[in-house]
Formats: sequence, C-alpha cells, structure tokens
Amino acid sequence: MLVRPFNTLVALLTAVIIFLAVSILWNSNNSPPTMVPFSASSPDSRVSVPGAYFLAIDTKRIADDKWFFEFAPFRTVYIVLPVPSEPDKVNIQSGAALGQSTMVGGTPPAAATTTTDLVAEPEKPAEEVKTPEPEPIIAPERNEYGFLPAVKTGELPNPMRIFLVENAGSHEEVFAALIYAFAQIPNSYIYEYLFRPRFNIFTILKSFNLGNLAKPRFSTSMKLDETEPHPDIILATTCEFDVTRLQPQMSYMLGNGSYLFCTIHHADRWHRESSYKYYNAIQPWIEADRVTFLFLSGHTKRYVEEQVIPSWDMKHRDATKKFEVFVPVFPVEPSTKEEMSFSLQGNYESVRRDYKSIFDRFSAFEKNHPDKPQFQQLRMHLIGHGKHPDVPQEIGNRVEFNEGLEFEEFYKILSESFALLPAFASDEYYDRKASSSVPASLIAGVPIVGKRQLLQTYDYMTEDSMWIQGDDEDDMAVVGRILEMSQQDIDAQKSRTRYRNREVIDENIQKALSWSRAIEHRQNRTGLEPLKEGWTWEW
Repeated sequence: MLVRPFNTLVALLTAVIIFLAVSILWNSNNSPPTMVPFSASSPDSRVSVPGAYFLAIDTKRIADDKWFFEFAPFRTVYIVLPVPSEPDKVNIQSGAALGQSTMVGGTPPAAATTTTDLVAEPEKPAEEVKTPEPEPIIAPERNEYGFLPAVKTGELPNPMRIFLVENAGSHEEVFAALIYAFAQIPNSYIYEYLFRPRFNIFTILKSFNLGNLAKPRFSTSMKLDETEPHPDIILATTCEFDVTRLQPQMSYMLGNGSYLFCTIHHADRWHRESSYKYYNAIQPWIEADRVTFLFLSGHTKRYVEEQVIPSWDMKHRDATKKFEVFVPVFPVEPSTKEEMSFSLQGNYESVRRDYKSIFDRFSAFEKNHPDKPQFQQLRMHLIGHGKHPDVPQEIGNRVEFNEGLEFEEFYKILSESFALLPAFASDEYYDRKASSSVPASLIAGVPIVGKRQLLQTYDYMTEDSMWIQGDDEDDMAVVGRILEMSQQDIDAQKSRTRYRNREVIDENIQKALSWSRAIEHRQNRTGLEPLKEGWTWEW
C-alpha cells in the first residue's frame, strides 16, 4: 500500500507551506526564521535561546482535524522565530495539546529550563557595579572662639533660625544661658547680635562646644534686607533696650512672623505710666500673640503680675499666660584647686557692707583659733569694682581684690571658695530685681550665704545648695561656722550646689524645647528655602 508514504509526503509538504507562511509574516525582522532539525528534543523539554520565540506545530492535532493522518515517527515540529522589535512583542502560548507551555517575551520560566541538544551561548556575567565612596563631610572651620562661618545655601537646610539680641552692653551671663539652652533645639542655628560683649564671654561660649552658633555681629548692623535671613525666634536678652533701640528691626521681624522671648530685668519700668515706654513698645507683640516674657527669678515675675499688669489695658492682661521663669545658668568646668577661702561679690562701696566690721572679724579668727589650720589659712576674695576699703595690715596678705576679671577667671576663683557672700545694693533684689550673685553661685558650684528670705525669693535655690544664715547670724558668723566643719562636709555641700546647677540647666533646656514646639508662627518652614547666600559677618 502506498497510503502511509503518501501521508508522510503530505505532512512534509504541509510543514514546508507553514514554514513559508511564517517567513512571510515575520519578514519585517530581517532575520529569517529557522527550523529546528527533527532530531531536536521532545516537546516536554524547553530550550532557552536568548532573543527567540518557539513555535510548536503539533502534527497530531492537524491529523485529528482530518487534514492528514498521523505523522510518524516525528509528531511535533519546532520552529524558532526571531524576537519582534518593540512594541510588536507578543506572547506566544501553547494550549493543552502543546504541553501547557508559556513563553513570554522570549524568556521561558526558569524552573522549566533544562539542558538539551540545542545549547545556547552562556550569558556574560553582569559587570560588578561599584558603589562610589561617599565624599567626606568637611566641617566648616571654626575660629579661635569656636564660632562658625556664615551658613551657605544647602549647608543647613531648613533650620530653626534664632536671633540672640543684646543691645544694652551687659547681661553676658544671661545671653550665655539662653544660647546654651536654645542651642539644644534640634536643627537650630543661632545668630548673635551683640552691642558690647565684655570680659571675654566668648571663652565661655567656646567651652559649650556648640556646632550651631554663628560668629557675633554688632547689634546695630541688623538691617534685615532681602539678603538677610529672617528669624523664627528672637531672644531679647535685655528686652527693655532691645525692643526700643532696635524698634525698626523689631517691627520688621514682627511683620515677618518672628516670635519674641522678652527677658525682663527692670520689672518696675513696665508700668503703663512709666516714662520708659516699654509697655508701648511691646503692645504690638502682645496683640499678635507672638511674645513670651522671661523672668530671671520667680519674685520678679510675681512683682509684674501683682504690681504692673493691673496698669495695662484689659486686652493685654492675658499676656500673663505667657510669663515664664528662665534661670541664667550654664555649665562651666570648676577649678581643680581647693582653697580655704570665701568670696564677696559686688561694688566695694561701704554703703553696701560694713567692711571694717568684716575685717575685724577676719583678724579675730586667726587670733582666737591658733591651733586650727583652716582659720590660719583663710583667704578672702573681693570680686567687684569701686574704691578699695582699707585693709588692716595683719590680714593684708590674705585679702585679694579681684577686679576686671574675665568670666573664665571669675568662675574659677569662685569655684575654689567654700562660700559666696552677696552684696545686695538694696532690698529691691528681694522683690523686683534679680541679683547676678545667686545664679553665679550655682554656675561656679559655691554655696551662697543667705537668710531664708533669699531662699524664698530665689525659689529655684534649695536648702542643700546654699548656706542658710540664721536670724541672729551675720555673714562672718556663717563663715566661722563653716570653718568648724570638716573638709568632707564642705566638699559635699559644694557638690550639691553643682548638682543643683545641672538640674536647673536641664529644666531650661526642656523649657526651650517645649516653647519651640509650641510656636506656630514659623517662616520658611517648607524645606524649600534654606538660609540665603550673600550676607557677610561683621565684627
């Protein structure tokens, strides 16, 4: 019978016809299709040929459709087609009769790939991509006092800009404390505008080792034109002078949404009827709800609340809701030297102290306690200014006048003493003025001598951070009592004073952080505009 050879011939002719048809359809690809030899692997295997599709032709299906009979011994013909160019890529899928295979985009499923007689060229390993080394961050160079240069665009994106202003030429210890506390605010940058900084306060600022403190400028150089940055926060160290002497600049910053922290020193000058007109200058800030008043002690705050606020317009009296106490203290490194000495701070005027009585008592200590070394070694430091009182010859070599000290030396001498005797000029330091001697004792870590009235007035003090003076004791009686104590007990009291200083510093920092979060009036807080270029430092 010639039927089977005839069927075989028909199958071959059909395959050739299909091959030619496919060639015409894919002619646009310049790469002609090729037929895999009939010795290729069975349909159950898959060959990975990069850049090609597989077209499977099942002769059994053709036969079942009565086009021709079963072709034997080769049932399936594989044709390799070139990959079409984008966007003409298509998915060529086989149905159930084709072994459920799917070839998408020229890449067969990885799990189905096996080694066959048709071996594709191995793919070249991908070149190793080397991650570039990050460029080292070059910190801006500080000057001898630790100040940074001007911040350029991009160097400090979207900082909280804080202007520290002191336009009276005093109160260095106050602005140093403000700087230390507010510099702890994350992403803050502090600009200093100072009128006349004294006694090398910059050495103290350098010891803070702050990375966000700019070089100082003269307060009168604050022009705030389009090249100047605008502050989010203004720290007015001596608010009485800052809001009046810099009134044009202050008004400009108020109009740009700045927030003011107004530090009050002269509580009795803020009356409505006062000739100083401080109340008039602060009214726009109160009405804009952009001011917090800072008091250096609780007693000055109470004075304004009770004696001053009733004179203000009713619409401004809610300002008391933003009355806060900020104690002007900061960290310093105490001296390692221990000296059997006590210090008096203040003006040497005899109206403040009876120096003759003090010197007589001093002389008596040596005579009355010849067997006690601490009385024989006692020294006295008079830290202040003014006309020197006459010192008896027998104690002349143990009384030292320390005048015009830089702040670093001032705190060093205080820290070596076991007690500080303040010289309040008047009783006003107990109701409306804040003495600098009380915070100085905390900063230096030397307990101040004072009656309970001082403890009640300066309520940030504690009994174990000062020498409490009895009602029937004068200053020298307290000194004599301390000299009777052991060195261990004296050192323990000084340690408690220094610990209290750290507590108050931490409280200041927490207050600054809390206040900064509460301020809603921010300028340029979108992150789109960092500090502007173009402005230069002056000093």
